[in-house]
Amino acid sequence: SSDEEVIEAKNTLNVMSSSINLRNQTFKALQEGYYPIVLGGDHSQAIGSIAGMKRFMPDTKIIWVDAHIDANTPDSSPSRNAHGMPLAYLTGQINQHKHWNCVDMRKDVCYFGIRSYEDEEAQFISDNNVLVFEPKDCQNNRMNKINAVMNRYYHSVRGYEDKSKYWISFDIDSIDAEQFKSTGTAEGNGLSIEFVSKLFETFTARSIGMDLTEVNFELTAG
Repeated sequence: SSDEEVIEAKNTLNVMSSSINLRNQTFKALQEGYYPIVLGGDHSQAIGSIAGMKRFMPDTKIIWVDAHIDANTPDSSPSRNAHGMPLAYLTGQINQHKHWNCVDMRKDVCYFGIRSYEDEEAQFISDNNVLVFEPKDCQNNRMNKINAVMNRYYHSVRGYEDKSKYWISFDIDSIDAEQFKSTGTAEGNGLSIEFVSKLFETFTARSIGMDLTEVNFELTAG
């Protein structure tokens, strides 16, 4: 197809430029022994941060905590915003940007909290047999709920091992909108702050860095 027929995300040049810079900075920080905490902005930052992390330690697993699957392509996205596409870039789904391809959905990614997505994204994670914990799987209706979730995680057929290292890519909209409103993409029926705190306790010690995205304190309860 001609260049005129190529559909791109909005602000692609800016997103790609910042992603290259962030990839290099994340790799450098890890190489120098730091624990990078990448503060966004929106979740398109994960293109750069995870690409840098994968360059440094390719076997690292990704804990994606989010209301959204974030694997839209410019063709499937109604908004064409890149913050809904980071995993599409990182898995080589976007033809003109295949050089970002460094993530294997089948073995690298586990989702917590997703509940808002396009049909194409749901099909993508189904086709790749991605491990998903929806909010209903994580409700704190008994004391050992986090243990039950972790047992399912560790004993899944995903090939996760006790020695695995993790990158946590955390979007604040994973938390129920009633508990945290300061985000532009608030979604109801989400994770509790209590569960997310326990999730961090579980994974942080074995993580090598994290994203923290979509916080906007200019947006508060009216």
